Amino acid sequence: MKTNIQFFLQLIKMSCGLIFLLNSCIPSTNYTSSVGGCPKVFRSGEKILMGEMTGVSPNQSYEFYEQFAERVSKSGLRPYYAVEQEMDLRVHGIKPNEAIDLSSLVILQRLGYDYYIKVNIGSTSSGTGYSSVSAAEQRELQSGYGTKEENNTKASVVFELYSTSKKQLIYTLAATTAMEAVTIPSKETENGYRGSKSINLSTTPIAVKKAFNKGVERLLQACQ
Repeated sequence: MKTNIQFFLQLIKMSCGLIFLLNSCIPSTNYTSSVGGCPKVFRSGEKILMGEMTGVSPNQSYEFYEQFAERVSKSGLRPYYAVEQEMDLRVHGIKPNEAIDLSSLVILQRLGYDYYIKVNIGSTSSGTGYSSVSAAEQRELQSGYGTKEENNTKASVVFELYSTSKKQLIYTLAATTAMEAVTIPSKETENGYRGSKSINLSTTPIAVKKAFNKGVERLLQACQ
């Protein structure tokens, strides 16, 4: 087993250096969003308040906010973090970790915020590190019998954008990143069918980070 894993590690390093095998090393991201898309609301200089991210630790949430702030600042928006503004928000009757309602949006508008964005982790799944399919199992799969165990790492990040002027949720975006295993045929054959071996070194936190960054990029593209 150890020899096989070492072999795959070496293979991945080699394949990532070759253009025609890069698809095995690059994650793919799919998006689902509100019908009709974002109403193209963002204007340079507007203030957007990001709430503490759910589904991760406070430290991780702040790290995600820093990435968010860097990206939206380049687009002309002025980012703020609810945790850093907590004292001021509480003075005005807003608890940052509670659900945003009509009265909260009214107060946020008075405080000068144009938008509030809520970010949370949706579904996640972790691919198995190492798996194999025998030649006999491959024959059954190709004959329509049995199912192959999925060896992908997935993470979904959901963005909810609220407008303080419209006093409502105006756009929802979910970014789902899948990181597939690297699979190669094995030496085992049976009646013309060949087995395979695969390895997935990705982790859920890596998938979450990629889904978040891709989601922020898509959000800005959709709303500007």
